[in-house]
Amino acid sequence: MPHILKGDVMLAETGMRDSESDGAGIGRRLYLCGSALAVGGLAGCLSATDEQQSTKAESGGQPTRDDGGGKHVDKETTAESITDCTTITEPGTYVLAADLEAEPGETCIEIRASDVTLDGQGRTITGSGPTEPFEEPFKPVTSGVLVRPELTGAEKKRKKAGVTPPLTDGLSNVTVRNLSVEGFDAGIAFEGVTDGAIAGTTVRATQDGLTLFQSAENTLCKNKTVGNGRTGVRLERADGNLLEANTATGNGMPASENGGIVLIDSNETRLVHNDVDGNIAGIELTRSHGNTLTENSVSGNIFDGLVLLESQANTLVGNTVNSNTNLFGIILVDSHETTLEENTANGNAQGGILLVQSAENTLIGNTANENGLDGGIILTRSNENTLSNNTANDNVGASALGGPNVDPTFGPGFNLFDSRFNRGRSNTARGNDGGPIRLVGGEGNSIEINGVVYTEATADETPLETDEQPPLSEPLEALAETGEREPLLETIDVEVAERLFDGYPASLLRR
Repeated sequence: MPHILKGDVMLAETGMRDSESDGAGIGRRLYLCGSALAVGGLAGCLSATDEQQSTKAESGGQPTRDDGGGKHVDKETTAESITDCTTITEPGTYVLAADLEAEPGETCIEIRASDVTLDGQGRTITGSGPTEPFEEPFKPVTSGVLVRPELTGAEKKRKKAGVTPPLTDGLSNVTVRNLSVEGFDAGIAFEGVTDGAIAGTTVRATQDGLTLFQSAENTLCKNKTVGNGRTGVRLERADGNLLEANTATGNGMPASENGGIVLIDSNETRLVHNDVDGNIAGIELTRSHGNTLTENSVSGNIFDGLVLLESQANTLVGNTVNSNTNLFGIILVDSHETTLEENTANGNAQGGILLVQSAENTLIGNTANENGLDGGIILTRSNENTLSNNTANDNVGASALGGPNVDPTFGPGFNLFDSRFNRGRSNTARGNDGGPIRLVGGEGNSIEINGVVYTEATADETPLETDEQPPLSEPLEALAETGEREPLLETIDVEVAERLFDGYPASLLRR
């Protein structure tokens, strides 16, 4: 029998052809996706204002017909049923009528038209496994769903030569939803797409789960990425997107150094209410500016929780970054003019919040309790930052390691090393093994903690010379010396980290 898609169960499409400014457009997508958190299910992720559904239903429930090419067309909704891997070149609504399996080394569904909705109806697209090694730059050969414009002849030549071609004519208003994908280089990939959406999908056993490349103003909502070899979600040269209520778990391998959500050269994107727990690394921004991260959970990751590398003017508000098992909760390296407000970074192995060679940042109302040797809030060679109303209690050093030879200054509330002209008021630090503050080197600092203003002295007010101070922990010393993250990662026992991922598909363990 031909497949009939009932109009009353069709989810509303994204009709985000905003006439507002870019900021207003992002705000609208945030509202639309946010309603899913209140009402449950997927419908809230997508716009309920698109008029296309009503216009498509004007035929009044006419029976389906066969278009002569093996696809069944429902005249009530003009939805075409897909039963094999295919290329979509015309606007419209398409639904999967069966699980699909791609040939080895092949992409299953490629969309090359704007104004397309692909509804998987809960079905699965399966590939034969990732084909590419763990190398940069990553060039996926296969995808479960690939959305990109048709390349011109010149673009094809540049791509074949290994040069990333600029996408001259992009696609818009493409939605992929209600779908599971596994066993490809990339699960669902957008290249040169604006104003689209990926919603309610599950991607596992790929290298990169969801990818946006040169794609702007798209919404990723209520997706799950689990057990992907490099990243759960990867944005590269992708600006102004919204990621809300997604789950990324068990992504990355120790050799890939990636994990849950990765932004590279991607600006002005919002990450809201995402759960990024139990990955190799949590959320990582590289050369990405003006992004906003709000109320995400980034906990229990193997390396760091939330990492900013050479990324400026970002805003982090109300994120929970706890119990990351080898390194730090939140770390900024060569990242400036960023605001951290009311974040929680508790119980992280090496320290709570760390700034390395980072200047003019503002830390207000954050909590960094019960972290490891380097303390609650740490500034290393970082200047002109503002620290106010932060709490750093019960950070541990000697009490955790035990033994008479453990340096008693490990585990301070605040830890400033060779940092200059930092200011702060109304901070709290109690019950720390290393005291309220460890201040080594630098000049011009003035940090108020527990009502006492600390300037050039250590926490016990003993004026020691810099070379008399105890060393930093091994991971932080490696990072402070170079400003590069790679030496920091080299301090981790990779074999131990790999054992945590023993249950993953063997295809993901290739180097």
